[in-house]
Amino acid sequence: MFKKNILYKSINLEVFKNFLGCLTILFILVASSRLLGYFDKSIAGNLESELILSILIFRSPEFINLLLPLSLYLSVLIVLGRLYTDNEIYSFYSAGYSQITFIRSFLPQTLVLSLISVFLSFYITPDFEKRADEVLNYSTLEKKLNLLNENELSLISNNSYLFFTKRDGENFNQSIFIEDADQGISVISAEKLKLIENNQVTNFEFEDGKIFINIGKSNSLTSSFKSLKTDFKKSQTQQETFEKVFNIDDLSEKAKFEWALAIPIMIINLMILGVCLSGSAPRQGRMISLLPGLVTFFLYLSFLIIFRDGISEGKPFAYFGMWPIHLFVLLISVLVFIKGGEDLDTFLSKTNITRVLMLLVLLIILLWLI
Repeated sequence: MFKKNILYKSINLEVFKNFLGCLTILFILVASSRLLGYFDKSIAGNLESELILSILIFRSPEFINLLLPLSLYLSVLIVLGRLYTDNEIYSFYSAGYSQITFIRSFLPQTLVLSLISVFLSFYITPDFEKRADEVLNYSTLEKKLNLLNENELSLISNNSYLFFTKRDGENFNQSIFIEDADQGISVISAEKLKLIENNQVTNFEFEDGKIFINIGKSNSLTSSFKSLKTDFKKSQTQQETFEKVFNIDDLSEKAKFEWALAIPIMIINLMILGVCLSGSAPRQGRMISLLPGLVTFFLYLSFLIIFRDGISEGKPFAYFGMWPIHLFVLLISVLVFIKGGEDLDTFLSKTNITRVLMLLVLLIILLWLI
């Protein structure tokens, strides 16, 4: 029992240290990729350079949250793969360890990470993401408005135009605002337009004018007003790297909820799968499990994204949400456990065609995600 407790502490500490290392490296890679995108926006004049660091800080909880499952998954594969390669695994077997025991040993820190992910998903990330969007949209709109000229029809977003005869600070006189939406063209004509800034969000307040909704359509509407306040719709920004993964602004509330819940479940599922995949024969190489492990992770993530978007769009295949994907991954873990990870990795290591196919699949998935 004493020997088993020493091994328990040793293996958990080793997994935790590798987890921190993987999380740090992956975070630097993702943050660097986003940082380059923000610098491109700054060079194009769509983002103030002094706001880049603030936006990156606000986005950091979102990055960390999604990297938690992958970091733990890789750490389990690396640590157990090394034990199998160096034959140290037999010391654990002699102390009564098995794959089930490894799963039970890793379960406490896995549950802690899942709770951290729940906290990030439901409390920290939504608030920080909202602040980042506010800073980004405010900077973009303010920069465009400062460049507008009098007596010119100017494009202020992908589908919005503004005309005014005179500007006095935040006030625009004799203004015409045109929005070309999917439903139709709408026009607001007002004697005065005032910009209202609230928590780094710029909204429009029109005074003494008329609004024409869906011009030329059967459901068109015309109305006069003394005062009209409207939220300015942000323009479509250039797609950033891993936009499919991180951009959840346009999802339905149900899809956002299931996506926030999916990440903590991924942590538990991937830990179990990592233990089952990590078995390898001696002299195979300690990284033999990483390739099928990475392919499995990105397939898992890709199907979750597909079902997440399907939930938001009301697709029939996403009727049960993301739960079928989670259950399928758990079933894969059970099948690998029954068949034996050692036999699976031996097959993968001796079949070059299989490894090439896995590399192609991994490359295709990464290109789709990016």
